Amino acid sequence: MKHKAEVGMILVTILWGANFVVGKVAMDGGLTPNFYTAMRFLGAFAFLALIYHKRLLRAGKGAWKAGFYIGLAVGVGYILQTIGLNMTTASKAGFLTGLYVVLVPLFDCVLKKVLPQVNEAIGVLMATVGLAVLSLNADFSIGLGDIIVFISAVSFAVSIILISRFAGNYDPIVLAIVQIGVTAVMGLALGVVTEPVPKGAIFTPMVILLVLYAIFFGTAVNTVVQNVAQSLISPTAAALILVLEPVFSGIFGFLLLHDPLGVKELSGSVLIIAGMLITLLYKPKAQQEK
Repeated sequence: MKHKAEVGMILVTILWGANFVVGKVAMDGGLTPNFYTAMRFLGAFAFLALIYHKRLLRAGKGAWKAGFYIGLAVGVGYILQTIGLNMTTASKAGFLTGLYVVLVPLFDCVLKKVLPQVNEAIGVLMATVGLAVLSLNADFSIGLGDIIVFISAVSFAVSIILISRFAGNYDPIVLAIVQIGVTAVMGLALGVVTEPVPKGAIFTPMVILLVLYAIFFGTAVNTVVQNVAQSLISPTAAALILVLEPVFSGIFGFLLLHDPLGVKELSGSVLIIAGMLITLLYKPKAQQEK
C-alpha cells in the first residue's frame, strides 16, 4: 500500500507539472485567472461530489470544518498562483511554487517555537538565493507575477501542514472534496467582483479541452490522490516526491511553450531544488542520534 501511495504521488507531480502549461495556454486563449480557477474547481467539485456523495453525507462536522480550513489555504494559494502565472512563465511559476517544500519545515519550527535545524537553515538559504537568481532582473527588480506566485507558495505550505494534521483523523477524500469546493467558491466570488464574464467566443475546442484537463487531471484526481497518499506515507516522503513537481513544470514549459532555459534559469532552479533536498534529506548528527 505504501508503494502504491508513493507511485500515486509521483503521478500527482507529473500531472501538476503539466497543469502549469495548461493554465498558461488557457489564459493566453482568453480566460481570466479567477474564472479559470472557478471553472476548474467547480467542475472538479461536481465530479467528485457525484462519485462520493455517500461519503459526504456521512461526514461529520469535524471533517467539514477541517476541509474548510484547508480549502481557505488552498484557495488563496491557487488564486494567487493563477494570477501570477498570467504574468510570468510556466516554468518559473513551477519552481517558485515548489518553494513551499522548504517553507513547510520552517513554518513547523515557528508553530513548535523551536529553532530550525542546520539543514533547514542551509536549505532555506540556498532556496532563497535560487529564488533571487531565477526571479531578479538585470536591474535587481523582481516581476510582480513572481512575487504573487511566491506568496502562493506560502499559502500552499500552510495547506500542507493542515493536510498533514487532519488527513489521519478524517476521511481524506471528504477533505479533498470540501477543500476543492471552498476554492471554487472563492475563485467564483473574486471572478464576479473583479473580472468580466468570459464570452462564449473564447471557448474554442482547444480551450475546452484545456479546462477539462484542469478539472479532471489537474484538480480532481490529483487532490484525492495526494490526500489519500499523505494519510499512508510520512510528510517527509510526500515532500520529497513533490520536489519533482517544479522539475516536470520546467520540462513541460521548455518543450511545449519554449520557456527560456539559459544559465540564469538553470542556476536558480538547481539552487531551489538543492535547497529542497538538503532540507528534506540531510539530518544533523545530533538529530540522527535521537
